[in-house]
Amino acid sequence: MSPAPFRLLFVAVPLLVAAGALAMAAFPRRLTSWQTRSPDGSTGTIEPSDTRVLMMRVMGVVVAGLALLMVFANFAFIP
Repeated sequence: MSPAPFRLLFVAVPLLVAAGALAMAAFPRRLTSWQTRSPDGSTGTIEPSDTRVLMMRVMGVVVAGLALLMVFANFAFIP
């Protein structure tokens, strides 16, 4: 049996990574759009392309899946 803080580290970090990756997959436009301001005071936004949004969604799901796999595999290797 490993110490509690050691085990908590190997569970909490992948769960935080999975949460961030799922947020990236759920809200890619909100996370990648920028507000710009020109010298004359007008504002505008820069939006990502549709391909980039699709790839962000796919990679967010893949990274979240790998992180959750790490959490469950952790219980198999460190009982």
